[in-house]
Amino acid sequence: MEKQMLLSPHRQLTEVEKKLVWKKPLSHIESEAEHRICAEIKRNWHSKEMKITNILLEGDAGSGKTQLAKALSADFGLPYTKVTCFADMDKSDILGSILPVLPENGHSAAEISYQFYPSEIVRAYENGWLLEIQEPTVIRDAAVLMALNSALEPDGSINLPTRIVHRHPDFIAVITTNRGYNGCRSLNEALRDRMQHTEKMDLPPKEVMMVRASAKTGYSNKTILALLADIIRTLDETAKANAIKGVAGMRSYLFWLDAVASGRSLRAAMYHKVIYKITTDSEEISILEQVLSAKGFLEQLEELEQAHILRQEAGSPDVMELQISADGQSFGSKDETQVEAHAVRLRKSQDSEGHSNQTSDSATEKTQSSDNGEDGVPLYHEMKPEHLTEQQKQEFRKRLNQEARESVKGTIHQQVKLIVHRPDVTAEDRVEYRKQASELLPVIRELIQKTMPLLEHETASEFASAQLYGTNFRANRVAAQDFRYFAKKRPPEEDPSLAVALRIDESASMAAFGRIDAAKQAAIALYEFCNGCNIPVIIYGDTADRSRMEQMSLYSYVDSGSKDPDEKYSLLSIQGRSNNRDGMAIRIIADRLVTAPQKTKLFISISDGQPKAMPDYSGESAVEDMKKTLQAYRRKGVLFLAAAIGRDKEIISDIYGKENTLDITDLKQLPARLIQIIARYM
Repeated sequence: MEKQMLLSPHRQLTEVEKKLVWKKPLSHIESEAEHRICAEIKRNWHSKEMKITNILLEGDAGSGKTQLAKALSADFGLPYTKVTCFADMDKSDILGSILPVLPENGHSAAEISYQFYPSEIVRAYENGWLLEIQEPTVIRDAAVLMALNSALEPDGSINLPTRIVHRHPDFIAVITTNRGYNGCRSLNEALRDRMQHTEKMDLPPKEVMMVRASAKTGYSNKTILALLADIIRTLDETAKANAIKGVAGMRSYLFWLDAVASGRSLRAAMYHKVIYKITTDSEEISILEQVLSAKGFLEQLEELEQAHILRQEAGSPDVMELQISADGQSFGSKDETQVEAHAVRLRKSQDSEGHSNQTSDSATEKTQSSDNGEDGVPLYHEMKPEHLTEQQKQEFRKRLNQEARESVKGTIHQQVKLIVHRPDVTAEDRVEYRKQASELLPVIRELIQKTMPLLEHETASEFASAQLYGTNFRANRVAAQDFRYFAKKRPPEEDPSLAVALRIDESASMAAFGRIDAAKQAAIALYEFCNGCNIPVIIYGDTADRSRMEQMSLYSYVDSGSKDPDEKYSLLSIQGRSNNRDGMAIRIIADRLVTAPQKTKLFISISDGQPKAMPDYSGESAVEDMKKTLQAYRRKGVLFLAAAIGRDKEIISDIYGKENTLDITDLKQLPARLIQIIARYM
């Protein structure tokens, strides 16, 4: 096309100009827009009245505007240059500047001369180059826009301080601008009117995306190329539909594929190459994830990921494949060319040599499986725990009551009659808990998979001594008879840097509109997530005015200080009860959180209304008490977040601060939202 579309075939370019003509790489795929623009310009090039020299390319980032402008340089054989506009652009940026020139062999002020240096716009305008003007919509100065308007006239000229420059007959201006981005305004009407051809630049069709990406990256797996293209297009449409300012375009697609081709995880690379370019706001990320999940894209990514891993492992020296017969006996390794679907593959860890007789220092109460029940719901598996005696439970409950009373000494709540309960667990609670937990497992697993790599790559400076293996040999341990001669750094999961407290408002109004059920599910999801990531968690509920003897009631459902493995089932006892004395509850729960050794202490409150309890804990006095309480514990390092799910969202926002308040419109999203928030603080 380059020779066919030369606009001035007899024009002789200088050596400098020849270097400015863009050379199409082998990966360049000519688009319909490129063919269309070239045909239009070539058709009218010698017409005095209908000559096309001003082109507007308007579209989203990554839609190929700059690539197209450069391609036109190659097609027309014109030197390419560009100027990127900015808000405070002035006339000197359009025309050029007069600058002092110092003599080479002297510094006398009398010898200083002044010289005019034309702008890049003037150079292209005078010499007949193809000029890309990027984002003129950000320019604030009307005088600058007027200068541009004048320059873009077909027979226009520019008045410089030293001379008048006339428009070269080969000069082509290509304006590229985004649609509806921060800082961008609508294109000036006079400037838009001077455009003789306009292209609406959107993502190319899926097939074109795949061809271009394969040519640029060298990646040829059509299944992955197609899936990633579908995801990019879906994310782009979702972002626009939900007023998310970011964009998913060809650049994101290309760099995602490049990462995958180099061995990166499909799903992990998606966040760093695509989603985080669109937004890093957790709420907006949640919206994007929900759409991908609803369309089955996340599941497809996992399936492709697993298939890719198995193919890689088939030839890996660090992986041993054992073939298991029907009776469960191993009969050795199969030929590498044969693939057994049910083979067991064992991977050698990065730091392992030979064998290891190490056993786990801690056993989790819960184990997760990918097994599904007959209805497709993931099964919930757990080990049989060791139960506490009734005396141990009573001693812990007594200690909680004593510490709670200590927390409110010297406050307006000192005379309030207080009881801290440890709800009993029934067989029905166990059954219902397992049912609800199994329904929430897909969300929990997904978020644990995203979060655990963050913990695994954290660094620790503390060493645990007397280990069976490790990175540091301790000579002073050789005399010991326990064979523990090594020290190793403590992995982050042994000492999490985050502790979480969840407070649930159990006022009567929470029983309406499914609020208490949403809070209950959120508590279960949060517990399972924290337990899976080894994060200490306490979950309390509170209400007020149940009786004259029980003016304040706290329900300790889950407490990291307890060793009761059954306590999680008590979360099924969460219910709407009476009034709420929020400030007192926050003070007691926050005191328990403050004593945690973890560096980050996150307190989350789920509430639907403003504080109100008898006889006079309401209105401005109650709000003021809450604000003082929050301020006092913030000074102690506690971070507060409030999930407002009721009618008094504005009041809750005023108490906690807008930046610390989550407006939960869809209660079904509450469990996932809370887990995502916790993951942000890890």
